Amino acid sequence: MFSLLLSVLASTLIASSPVNAAPFEKRGLAQVISQCQHDFAYTWDDGPYVHNANIRTAFDNAGGKTTFFVNGDNWSCIYDQANVQRLRDAFSAGHQIASHTWSYVSFVTESHRNLVTLSEADIDYEIQRLDEAFIKILGVRPKFLRPPYGGIDERTSSYIQNRWGKTIVLWSDDSGDSTGGTADQSYNFYAGFAAAGPGGGPHMTLSHETETAGTDAMYRGTVGLLANSGIKLVTVAQCLNAQPYDLFGGFGTRDSSWYCGGNWTPSNPTPTVTTSSTPQPTCVTTIRSQPNDTCDSIGSTWHLSGTAILNANPFLNCNDIWANTPICIPPGGFTSTPTSTPTTTRTSTSTTTSTSSTPAPTCVATIRSQQNDTCDSIGSTWHLSGTAILNANPFLNCNDIWVNTPICIPPGGFTSGPTSTPTTTRTSTSTTTSTTTSTTQPPGCVTTIRSVANDTCDRIGSNWGLPGSAIQSANTFLNCNDIWVNTPICIPPGGTPCQQTINTPPNLTTCAAIANAYQVTANQIQTWNSFLNCNDVWPNTPVCVKH
Repeated sequence: MFSLLLSVLASTLIASSPVNAAPFEKRGLAQVISQCQHDFAYTWDDGPYVHNANIRTAFDNAGGKTTFFVNGDNWSCIYDQANVQRLRDAFSAGHQIASHTWSYVSFVTESHRNLVTLSEADIDYEIQRLDEAFIKILGVRPKFLRPPYGGIDERTSSYIQNRWGKTIVLWSDDSGDSTGGTADQSYNFYAGFAAAGPGGGPHMTLSHETETAGTDAMYRGTVGLLANSGIKLVTVAQCLNAQPYDLFGGFGTRDSSWYCGGNWTPSNPTPTVTTSSTPQPTCVTTIRSQPNDTCDSIGSTWHLSGTAILNANPFLNCNDIWANTPICIPPGGFTSTPTSTPTTTRTSTSTTTSTSSTPAPTCVATIRSQQNDTCDSIGSTWHLSGTAILNANPFLNCNDIWVNTPICIPPGGFTSGPTSTPTTTRTSTSTTTSTTTSTTQPPGCVTTIRSVANDTCDRIGSNWGLPGSAIQSANTFLNCNDIWVNTPICIPPGGTPCQQTINTPPNLTTCAAIANAYQVTANQIQTWNSFLNCNDVWPNTPVCVKH
């Protein structure tokens, strides 16, 4: 009891100011991780919460990834529809969702549960009930767990690893947002890392979705500040070269078991390997396929199975992969860059030269090329070398760039530019006059999402408060009525993301009925969901009810 009291006292003293090492790390728990192997993992605890979507968008806009350590029943119930949508959006965008235990109840404040004091049965409840929620909501079980308060000892860490196979992570650097720090202090905390740049070494930082100091600092620009300094923002799994999840299939359908509180009986679902509409797992990097590539040949290059490549890219025909196709490389393999040489590639309309299999760096923006652009001219606009543009876009022929080609702008340059004017553009089949978002007006995309089954331009647009024509204009390669699952979709500026999506119950069969239930107008429901027949809404249709 006395040793436990010392532990509590130690954690309280540590919590009184920002720290540079995780509490309890010095107990010699070799199996507990508190530092990245490479790059920068900017992590968030205690969600999902109201700032989740804005945090996600900040990382999306900066070309980075983050990790959310979430609870089941803390600030709100994980099964609330708004929370379900937040988690699915973040997961689908490639951010990592990890476990922070179910109830987070403390013997100190009644808002944490310290695992050190729990019986094995209580630990099972904290882990398994949240795991079950992950499986229902996301179709995955998290491999990573961060204990509340960082409270862990030899007994509990060994039990959690042996019983549940979890990788336990703490943090290397605490922003102090939950221990009395101000927004200025939190901002300056991250500004210090940005000033050091990529040479400052790896870090795994701690902030909180629920703390104003942390979120206000984010709104002031900490994420962009880090990315613009050249720091690569990655998930915890990515910075440890590890798999973030066990796969159990796609998103589940809400039923009577989606609740918090009350009695709970655990289930024992079986992991499965899925293809089709399951959201793309986190990518270690994205490469471009070479001629004659197959899932097996790509996998072997990265020390992965062909099945792992297919699971990460379910749109592929593994034995007929077009040259220069973007391929997501999932975690778990060899993450050094394979060598490659320029090759003659097969495309749908022409033969071009590309350098493939080179991982794409983080993009501070994605722009569209103008007529007569070259790598050098694009680079000069952004205060970068032409080589930097080519390295970020290895598929390019630098002296023959097609108009309106999406171009990744890597970190390290000047990130603002003058406006553009309408130009006469050359396309693969004709010459037309159009207005392009070109090298001089970043960024082209507010964010990039992955399509799901039955998506159309109108349906995607409605989720972002945009017309289908805006989605088509930003993604000119699309057949709006036949979009392949998991296709990267650029979301252009001008809209707002849907804040709440429901699957319609049998009693809500018209826009008017849905509007009445969610206290909006029927016209808003129609505008946000332009694909709907407002007089005949089918049960279980995904419908946006809040912007």
